[in-house]
Amino acid sequence: MKKVINTKKKACVIGVLVSLMFVITGMVFFVLQKDDQNHSKHSTENEQSAEKKKEDNYLSLSTSDRETADLYAELYEMSREDVAEQQRKTGDWEKTAEELEKLFFTIPENKKYQMEKEGYALEDLQEAERLSAKTGRKAMELAEAKGKVSEHRRWSDIVKDSEILTTEEQLGLTKEQVQKLEDMSLEKEDRVEVAVLLMNEMYTFDEVIEELDAGKTVADLKKQKTSSLN
Repeated sequence: MKKVINTKKKACVIGVLVSLMFVITGMVFFVLQKDDQNHSKHSTENEQSAEKKKEDNYLSLSTSDRETADLYAELYEMSREDVAEQQRKTGDWEKTAEELEKLFFTIPENKKYQMEKEGYALEDLQEAERLSAKTGRKAMELAEAKGKVSEHRRWSDIVKDSEILTTEEQLGLTKEQVQKLEDMSLEKEDRVEVAVLLMNEMYTFDEVIEELDAGKTVADLKKQKTSSLN
C-alpha cells in the first residue's frame, strides 16, 4: 500500500515539474518573442529616422541645389537624398561630383573583399570597373550581372560590343556628333580634340561645325581660343 502511495506521490511531483517546465518554457518564449518584436520595432524606427534625416537634408538645400541634386541623382543612378547627403559632407558640388563619380565607376575595396568571400572573382570586379568607364554603366551593376565564379557567366553575355563607348563618347560626344565629324573626314585624334574643346566649354558643337565649314582646322580652333583667353 505504501508503495502505491509513494508511486502516486512521485507521479504528482513529476506532473507538477512537467507543468512548471511548460510554464517556464512558455515564459521564455514570450520574453524572447517580445524582445525580437522590440528589436524589429527599434530597427524599423531607426531606419525611418535615417530616411527622414536624408529627406530633411534634401529639403534644406536651396532650389538651385535641389535641381543639381536631382540631376546628379539621375546621372549617377541613385536617390536625390543620397546625393544631398554627400553634398552635406563635402559642402562643395565639385567635390560631391567627384565622390559620386567614384561611387559609380568603382567598387570600394572593402566591398570587393566582401564579394570575393561570397564567391566573386577579383578579376571580374576589376573588369567591371574598366567596363563601367567604357559603357557608362554602374560598376557594381556590372559585377552583379557577371555573378559569382560558380555561375559561369561570360562578359560577352553581359556587355555587348555596341555598348562600348568610343574615346570621343567617353569625353561627352554623342554617337551622332561623332558620326558628323567622321563625315567631315576628321581623324580620331581631331575628334578627341573637339570633344575636349566642348568638355572645357570653349565652343558649342554647332560653333565647331561652323568654324570647320569655314575652312579652319581643329588646331586653328585650339589656337584661336587659347589666344582669346590670353
